[in-house]
Amino acid sequence: MFKPSNINDTVNKLIREKIRQARLNAKESQEDLAGVLNKSRVTISDMERGRVAINASDLGFIAAHYDKPISYFFPPRVIIKKEELSQLDEELLFLFFQLPDIQKHIALEYIRQQVEITKKANEKKILENVDKLNL
Repeated sequence: MFKPSNINDTVNKLIREKIRQARLNAKESQEDLAGVLNKSRVTISDMERGRVAINASDLGFIAAHYDKPISYFFPPRVIIKKEELSQLDEELLFLFFQLPDIQKHIALEYIRQQVEITKKANEKKILENVDKLNL
């Protein structure tokens, strides 16, 4: 039985999605990648779905196989210059830094949820527009 863990945190979700993207961009199946890693197709499926953790050596093999730097699979580091911040951005950061650490984690999780909701709404809108075009 699948036991929930921290496998589904934001970074791991991104890594899994990047692996899937690299595989699809190479026009490979899960079976193809399984052969490279000497694993079963089910294991690759479970990796991509977050049912099993991806270990560092497998990620290294995947990066080499798809000729990607290991950094491709991780979130980009964002550097923002103060002059690029709007007043709203500055206020948000000012207020955020006043929070105790536990509240920062709660606020961050809330923002992540809002981003996911927005992404899903945008995806739905795009799909609706595609459906209209296909009529």
